[in-house]
Amino acid sequence: MAEQFRVDLEELDVVVRQLRHLQRDMDEPGQAVKYGTTLPTSAFGTGFDEAGKLAGAHDGMQAYMADVLGALQDLLHTFGEKTEASRGAYEDQEHAARHPQHD
Repeated sequence: MAEQFRVDLEELDVVVRQLRHLQRDMDEPGQAVKYGTTLPTSAFGTGFDEAGKLAGAHDGMQAYMADVLGALQDLLHTFGEKTEASRGAYEDQEHAARHPQHD
């Protein structure tokens, strides 16, 4: 006897909505990292060698955080698209099973 599985399409809809919501929520931190943490080089002081190193380290960390948040947003986007595509495929399969075509 073949096992039967049922996929809850409403739950997949919930997952897609939650992923989209999370992705929108990630926009604010992404913008904050890019634009809200910018400091002029002079903020680290002047007249000593370490000031330039501090400014460079800050800029490097800012770029790293922007990359991490961008990668996370890309992952959420990709996972959301795949989840939505899976939901559509399950719905198509369910429809085909309920309404078989007669040739």
